[in-house]
Amino acid sequence: MKKIFLKIVLFLILVNVGFGDTTQNLGDYYSIDKGKVYYGNEILEGVNPKTAELIGFSLLKDDKNVYYMGEKIKNVKIKNFEKLGQNYWKNDNEIYYRNKKIEKADIMSFKVLNRDYAKDKNHIYRGNEAIDSSLSGKIKDPETFEFLPNGIIYATLYGKDKYNVYYIKNKMLNCFDSYYFIYEVEGINRDKVEVLNKWFIKDDKNIYFEGKILEGVDYNTFEVLPNGDGKDKNRSYEYLTKDEWKWF
Repeated sequence: MKKIFLKIVLFLILVNVGFGDTTQNLGDYYSIDKGKVYYGNEILEGVNPKTAELIGFSLLKDDKNVYYMGEKIKNVKIKNFEKLGQNYWKNDNEIYYRNKKIEKADIMSFKVLNRDYAKDKNHIYRGNEAIDSSLSGKIKDPETFEFLPNGIIYATLYGKDKYNVYYIKNKMLNCFDSYYFIYEVEGINRDKVEVLNKWFIKDDKNIYFEGKILEGVDYNTFEVLPNGDGKDKNRSYEYLTKDEWKWF
């Protein structure tokens, strides 16, 4: 009986030693090996391996600090920490996206929409920046805003609040800067709206191209082709309208 007991103890010791020597991959280049936390091949001094966890893209926290891409975020000490969603988090009554604080975010109404978008009662945010302003167009009621199903497409967004449906386009201003422009989709049935692709949406009566009614289309035979163009029984509808061709 004593030999069996000793064998069990020895087995447990070997198992624990084995686990201790095994590298634990946390994701996004973070790992734990032999009691040390690494970002890539670099040891992150002072990070507690027992409490280290990945909370977003390249975003790690332990019981004291938060790190982004291996760098400790300055002026942040863990106090009343709360993960709000992937990439968004709250700490001591401040809201952050990755390593950036969202200035003047409303704590009580703040809600994450997906990994890169959020809202409060005043604004819609892409990352830590509000996308709605008086120059680019406004969301009438940000607190009730939501993206339509399949409404988050590269450089194009479709969403609605309790008043309107919105077509939101990210446009390049120059080689370095881009801006979101927000347009109300006039006359659309917000309860029947459906996103077909980044250019076309529809309700129960009309087809819309980039937020405007597509005049002359045959609603019942309209379809989106695999290349993204639209067509009905009469004609095809390319991404560029006739008026836009004059710029090329």
